[in-house]
Amino acid sequence: MKLGFLKRKKFWKRLVAITILLPVLLFSILLLYVYVKQDELIQAEIAALNEGHKGKVVIGDTHLAPFENFPYISIKVDDVHVYETKGDEAPILDVADIYIGFNLWDIIKGNYDIQSLLVEEGFFNIVLHKDGTNNLQNALATTEEAEEEPMHIHLKSIELRNLDIHKFDEATNVDVETFIYWGEGGFKTGNDVIAAHIDTELELNIMNNGDTTYINHKHFEFHTDLSLDEKSGLLTFQPSGITMEHGDFQIEGTLDTKNDMTVDLAVKGTKPNFDMLIAFAPQDLIPVLERYKNAGKIYFNALVQGPTLHGKMPFIDASFGASEAYLENVDKGKRIDDMGFNGHFTNGEERSIQTMEFSLTDMTAKLEKGEFLGAVVVTNFEDSEVDMQLHADFDIEFLAGFFNLTDIEDASGTVQLEMRFHDIIDLDNPEHALNDLNQAYFSELKVQNLSLAATGLPAPLKQLNAHLIMEGHEANLDQFEMKLGTPIYPLLVTCRICLP
Repeated sequence: MKLGFLKRKKFWKRLVAITILLPVLLFSILLLYVYVKQDELIQAEIAALNEGHKGKVVIGDTHLAPFENFPYISIKVDDVHVYETKGDEAPILDVADIYIGFNLWDIIKGNYDIQSLLVEEGFFNIVLHKDGTNNLQNALATTEEAEEEPMHIHLKSIELRNLDIHKFDEATNVDVETFIYWGEGGFKTGNDVIAAHIDTELELNIMNNGDTTYINHKHFEFHTDLSLDEKSGLLTFQPSGITMEHGDFQIEGTLDTKNDMTVDLAVKGTKPNFDMLIAFAPQDLIPVLERYKNAGKIYFNALVQGPTLHGKMPFIDASFGASEAYLENVDKGKRIDDMGFNGHFTNGEERSIQTMEFSLTDMTAKLEKGEFLGAVVVTNFEDSEVDMQLHADFDIEFLAGFFNLTDIEDASGTVQLEMRFHDIIDLDNPEHALNDLNQAYFSELKVQNLSLAATGLPAPLKQLNAHLIMEGHEANLDQFEMKLGTPIYPLLVTCRICLP
């Protein structure tokens, strides 16, 4: 039979071997070609970059890493340093490993477009100079000797791992640190528009004159879709997800990269618990707040508009609040119900601390025994004008248990507080407000049958009763009675005074 060889096992073994080995052999030959060309490829491009730009790039060894950034063939570059000028000693970029991904067939055809980047372990220091330039811009400025066009970069994907990015403004001494734990993105280009999807997890720190600020060790996750118009420089954020600590937000808007990085962003968030507001708390307070079970209707809306470079602050207007909420200390069985408030913050038309305003109004809370009502408005954060109203009626035993006050034992009794306060306070010298009492001020404090034992007291306190009224310049303490010590040796004090 003419086709009898098809029945032979040896034929099929050879066919399978050729089918498998031929592509492997071809791939190995191509890898060998890239291996031979890698040093020539990278060093030639580094030389072109150094000759054509005012900055300097220094690298270590190069290695072939065919599967690190698959399906692209990657060349691993060790110890990459980028300097602002040829004579600089402090690098802008200091990275341990960069994997540069190429299309294998592009290399064979002599087309050395970068298709992907993987950057690992290092730091990136961007310095905004007082003259309006920055060190990266200066490093990439072309020289008169620039002759040949350097390597093209048509990134389809980029990954970042453990990269510490600093942006320091010499005019304001503000250092914004972004530590990227991981980040990855995909890119598409067409009609002068670059579209991208970026996922990243990072930590944000802002330092002012070397000191930490409110933004300290804040953890973020971004899942962002954006597009850049290369002609106008307008970066547009599609509705995208942001997580800060455990708070989830949605962001959309624009960033004008050619006009002082001018932003026009809207941030929104709703959540059935306090995670979104806890995210804004100081870092040391977050673990304490997370101990409490909570729920409610929570919202947060903010607008950020205006330039951000050269010491300029954008306009910020944020509103937030809660209703039908509760906080519960499950371990102690203590709970605050019917919580609600409306909050607002803005830095004002001048975008400065003088025009900042913060308010918390319609504050309500129902305690196990008692209630809390209040409102506070603070304007001008330099010479702050504070307007506050407060009504509190609470049981000491409940309060000690709810806040886990372990230094207090056997607490009982009730406290009632009424306060109205309106004054201008110098935050650098707050004691001046107490000295002057020159604005509207009223406070009434009633303490009934207060008893407790505390580590700071020499003996247990029992049956404290007091009534204090302060109005304007006058303080009237018409009742003060207490027993301090054991029942065998009680101390009884009765005091009625009027202080003009």
